[in-house]
Amino acid sequence: MSSTHVDITRIPFSRYGAFLSVTREDNGAQELIIHTARRRFKESAAFSLSFGGDFTCAAQPEALLVTTSEGHARIYIRDDETLVIESFGPDIFLRQFARGYGTETGERAFRVYHDTFSLISTVAVPCGKALLDGPVIGRNRRTDLSVTCEEGHILMALRLCHAEPREIPLPLTPDADISAIRTEWESFLGLLPAAPAADAETEAFVRLTWYNLWSCFVRAGGCYPADTMLMSKKYMTSTWSWDHCFNALAMAHLADRELAKKYALSQFSAPFHLQGELGVLPDMWNPDLETRWGTTKPPIHGWCFGKLMDIFNFTRDELLCVYRWLSKWTCWWTEHSDTDNDGIPDYPQGCDSGWDNCSLFDNGYFMETPDLPALLILQMRTLARIAEGLGDETSAAHWRTEAKLMGDRLFAHSFDGERFLAKQSRTHLYDAHPTSLLSLMPLVLGEQLPGDVLQSLAESLQRDFLTENGLATEMPDGGKYESDGYWRGPIWAPTTYLLVDGLRRGGQDALARTVAERYCRMSARIARGNFENFDALTGLGRRAPGYTWAASVYMLLHFEYGC
Repeated sequence: MSSTHVDITRIPFSRYGAFLSVTREDNGAQELIIHTARRRFKESAAFSLSFGGDFTCAAQPEALLVTTSEGHARIYIRDDETLVIESFGPDIFLRQFARGYGTETGERAFRVYHDTFSLISTVAVPCGKALLDGPVIGRNRRTDLSVTCEEGHILMALRLCHAEPREIPLPLTPDADISAIRTEWESFLGLLPAAPAADAETEAFVRLTWYNLWSCFVRAGGCYPADTMLMSKKYMTSTWSWDHCFNALAMAHLADRELAKKYALSQFSAPFHLQGELGVLPDMWNPDLETRWGTTKPPIHGWCFGKLMDIFNFTRDELLCVYRWLSKWTCWWTEHSDTDNDGIPDYPQGCDSGWDNCSLFDNGYFMETPDLPALLILQMRTLARIAEGLGDETSAAHWRTEAKLMGDRLFAHSFDGERFLAKQSRTHLYDAHPTSLLSLMPLVLGEQLPGDVLQSLAESLQRDFLTENGLATEMPDGGKYESDGYWRGPIWAPTTYLLVDGLRRGGQDALARTVAERYCRMSARIARGNFENFDALTGLGRRAPGYTWAASVYMLLHFEYGC
């Protein structure tokens, strides 16, 4: 089986189930960063790991190899909380980023506390001379650990514990552990479905992206009732209520069809276990930190489950459960998010749309953007389809009627004969010449759009937004474009896939393939990784590396278009 080489500046080094990862900045810094997935954003960085001088590193899924002028060290993730380091020559220096305090708890054993959140780290050093040291601040806050070789050897383990300290089981058995991890990874790699033959570079990136998905799972617990894929194990160490849909679709392609259904359904259902009484979904949730309310995410869930219904046969109980979830979620938008009661729901602010700072929201809050009714139409049609599967023709007819009425209102309210417009709730003020890709998202309706409208939108998409790397989220020559402007220019995976799917269903096959191929080429050849978003003109990755919705979209386009 071919090797999988992991560039940890682009994809964090981790493994399935683990709450920690190791990365390196792409700036020549002579340190590795150990992250905890139980914290998010800048707080995920827990420790700096260095080796007393310059080093190079190379990673495969089972282990990370560090090489210095003094020798080499190997690093691997033993279990969900524990990192093991074995050195043959280089000394090891471990520094906690945040303020804290530590102590020696026994022979060759240490404990380090974090001042500001529930992270308690235990360290065992079966081989090596370890010293817990400065910085000495206030009450002798010792949180740095230096380990020097004994007869040219160090063997140590670091366990990042949540809430309470847990000792590290000994002995440490690196050879056996690394072999077991390799077997586990190869088992998941064996679930990669057959795809059209590709060149060696593409095949290597496919394996790397498959590793990206495998390594971003964390174990079930707390608000995660099943093993769940985080968005990344660096910085964006949480789950958001639309990102998970793309991961569910990618998992639906596992070669083992029983496992595929299990993983697809568990990833799809993740936010619904937290669904509010009125039907709203949380914006995001973290394994232990918080569940964030007050904003939510767009209702792409009916679209997603409809695609899953194309792949799997669901049981009656499964359909009933999803029907209840999607009914409440739909009614949240139609009954509780239509602030002027005109039949067109609105997003209170950009974050609710998923397009946080999109230029359509420059006009204000509570915007009636055209994507929202389009997504709800797809969701209502999926509800009708589920009701049919349950033998409930009355409910199926209800949702078909609701979808038709929403479509009529969308055109009457938001279409000016040439383009879809975003209007502010109540005032209905709008920009007559929108420059955001969000204004073209009704393309997700595909074959449900009138042919002339679909053709006009597709032409605008190609003329105004298509770059050599894919679909920019803001017209590059529209006056508001920013190369690193978040949703004001860069390419994003979810919108790419939603539009490719709508174009394909609408018969725009050539344009769908063009967008798919450019996105894949950018990911594999230019960015050489899966990032939260990408510079639309250069193709370089932006923001969080190893981002799973980008990885999932790459895999989906690879499966569907062979690119």
